[in-house]
Amino acid sequence: MASTQIRPLDDFRYTLPIYRRAEAARLVGVPPSTLRNWAQGYVFKRLNGEQTVSAPLVTTEPPPHGQGPSVPFVGLAEAYILAAFRQAGVPMQRIRPAIKRLEETFGLAQALASERLCTDGAEVLWDYGRSSTEPSDQEFVDGLVVVRNGQGVFREVVKDYLTRVTYEDGWAKMIELPTYPDARVIVDPRINGGQPTLADRGIRVADVLDRLHAGESPEDLSYDYDLPLSVIESLSLRAA
Repeated sequence: MASTQIRPLDDFRYTLPIYRRAEAARLVGVPPSTLRNWAQGYVFKRLNGEQTVSAPLVTTEPPPHGQGPSVPFVGLAEAYILAAFRQAGVPMQRIRPAIKRLEETFGLAQALASERLCTDGAEVLWDYGRSSTEPSDQEFVDGLVVVRNGQGVFREVVKDYLTRVTYEDGWAKMIELPTYPDARVIVDPRINGGQPTLADRGIRVADVLDRLHAGESPEDLSYDYDLPLSVIESLSLRAA
């Protein structure tokens, strides 16, 4: 049953802006223009010619003095899930009413960053698709959810993204980034300020890249950090 009040996440570790929009786009693997539209909303014209801006999908906060980071960790988590939906190839223009249904059912704002999405989201979306009279809503849900043993479950492409999220107290607390396929790289707002970090060593990816850019060899860094050479080379190629 939907809650009478949509409760937002209010933990400063998750709401303090730590990413610029372009950086957030790179981390979740979407074009900067896509992240911008998710953060600002799409501008479109109605049939009567009136220009309208749709509601944002990703949480942002005003940067200090008009510049700097504007995306908090919760916004990155939302963008990460949207990237999963995008990867599934669903019609993204139908995402807003689906998110509204999730938020109303869970009684939570920022539902995409909630653990409820992982545990109950597929069933909620399946019911939403079946109850909607809009074929595009049904198409959207069918691209995300399948029925197995009489229960709605997320398709593999979405499930793969969700299994990379670690939750705590009902909210995403850590994400293992799929944009680093040859290294286990995480983002966690409590570790290195939420910057991409090599999970097994606690080393910022940026620190490794800084040394590579300064001319140190991958072999030397592999020895210093006790990391496989393939991991160092993968990070180098990713930053090229």
